Amino acid sequence: MAQTGPDKKFKVDAGVEFRIVPFNFRNAEGLSTSNQFFLYNRDKHLSGNSINVGIEYFFLKHTTIGISQSFRYDQLYSDYNLNNPNDFSSADQHMRFIADTEVQLKQYIPLKNSNQYLIANIGYGFMNNNTLFHVTEVYERNADGQIMFSRSSEVDFQFQAYKIGVGYKYKKFEAIIGTYIVEKHNFDDYTSGFGMPFLRLNYNVLSF
Repeated sequence: MAQTGPDKKFKVDAGVEFRIVPFNFRNAEGLSTSNQFFLYNRDKHLSGNSINVGIEYFFLKHTTIGISQSFRYDQLYSDYNLNNPNDFSSADQHMRFIADTEVQLKQYIPLKNSNQYLIANIGYGFMNNNTLFHVTEVYERNADGQIMFSRSSEVDFQFQAYKIGVGYKYKKFEAIIGTYIVEKHNFDDYTSGFGMPFLRLNYNVLSF
């Protein structure tokens, strides 16, 4: 590629990714309560924006294999008030730094104008890392609302996703639009797979 040079096989990019609300592959629920102790909203949880850094290797003239790491600070779940479960105003929001790791292939298709390319992008991601937490599942309360019987359990919102996208590159700038495709996940009350549309903007900070 023109800005990389014939002797430069690696490039390092940094940028931001914007996601919108996920769409379900079939009719499914919205707000989800998994037990009497914690509450989460999958759509809000997954539609946050992230920063990312990635490295690519040109194993062919216009084709790369690479790895990308993204980070976002997002809501994980919120608590109910154990002593007054109907008081939603006192719920605590639990925030967390969440990471996504992707392995991807990119094909850069040269256009007639210099330093301009179309991009075809596919990949596989290990998503929602650092979302493991523990909750108390409440099974019985007395007449005053006090907990009589409960147990602690582990919840992890990590999942894997396929990624497809198309984009445009001009000199050191890239823009890619696409979606993540999720078939299996741990969002209890969502029985459908879903897609997560995204727009990623990158800048080539280093080539070597």
